[in-house]
Amino acid sequence: MSQLQAAMAENDVDAVVLRLAENVVLVTGWYVQIPGLGLVVVPREGAASLLVPDYEADEAAGVWTGDVRTFPAIRNDGPPTGGAIQALLEGLAAEHGVRGGVVGFEGSFETIAPASLAGEPNAVGLPTQALLRETFAAERLTDVTETLESMRAIKSERDLDRLRTVNEVALIGLEAFKERAVPGKSEVEIMAAVEAAVCARGHGHRGARVVRAYATVYSGPDLAAGWQYFRSRTRVVERGDVVMLELGTVADGYWSDHTRTVVAGQAGAAQREAYGAMRAASSAAFAAAVPGATGGEVDRAARETCTAAGFTQFPHHTGHGVGFRYHESRPQLVPGGTDVLAAGMVVVSEPGIYAPELHGGFRHEDDAVVTADGAVPLVTTDYGLDAGEGA
Repeated sequence: MSQLQAAMAENDVDAVVLRLAENVVLVTGWYVQIPGLGLVVVPREGAASLLVPDYEADEAAGVWTGDVRTFPAIRNDGPPTGGAIQALLEGLAAEHGVRGGVVGFEGSFETIAPASLAGEPNAVGLPTQALLRETFAAERLTDVTETLESMRAIKSERDLDRLRTVNEVALIGLEAFKERAVPGKSEVEIMAAVEAAVCARGHGHRGARVVRAYATVYSGPDLAAGWQYFRSRTRVVERGDVVMLELGTVADGYWSDHTRTVVAGQAGAAQREAYGAMRAASSAAFAAAVPGATGGEVDRAARETCTAAGFTQFPHHTGHGVGFRYHESRPQLVPGGTDVLAAGMVVVSEPGIYAPELHGGFRHEDDAVVTADGAVPLVTTDYGLDAGEGA
């Protein structure tokens, strides 16, 4: 929060109001349950306040040790929720002496992470802006998206601890994928098994309260175009098929992003060679991901390694930031990318090699923390390319 308040002072912003789940997590660690029913008010000076439904007060106080204020929600036999939120905002504006001032809001977040009730993510649209103008009698609203995105790119120690947790939870799904990616199983069966394993065994891991997995599985020759965002099908995996998992996992508002590829049976020599080149390219990207390096330099390290092994890395990105969203806006590890890496950033590396002669394609993705010695993976798997090989 001190970073945000310093930026507010520098830009003459009197208060910031956050309503997107990912930014509530950023400041307080609290993962909003119902989209929109959780706000944070940050004054330029003084303590921030977390606003939550009254039935969440005790649990929220166990996560956020700062000021928690509540409003009624869900029930229709009490004060209307909207009016209660408005009264809380008006009270905080007066309490901090910021009525008539400049109020910051999340004006340019177009890609957003869902709250724990994932089916209905909220946006910060005109109604929220009108609410802020009215309750703060604001001189003007100012978009603080750039400030928030810059802050979020470098993770705090608390953030890194939470990200280790969600990566460990994701590991449950990665292991389940290897076990289930066998002949006779359909893509959707494998997908369901991965998500079920994460949810059933991930809840409670290192105190995780809310865990979800978003898996897609694809298989067979169509994986020659595996760079596309595919949808799991009822297609049944056949012996010798290449099978790929794309897995997004969230635990208490922190996200991880992983990919694994296996062969349902025994991989051929050309497939093993391509897989080895892809893994070497991924390692080269992480080795190049040091403070001061650009996203373009990291991307080039992966592509040159792939070329040296006799393969061409597909021209999707080599990687991206991750943490408060499945895919964060920065840093982007792309050809010519100008984002500059810093210690504490969390990035993924996911070079891919896809070709019809490989009967599919290969991609492997892990999350890693940028350090002076390169990016260090948060978790890894130690299983082979062949389904049923290793543990």
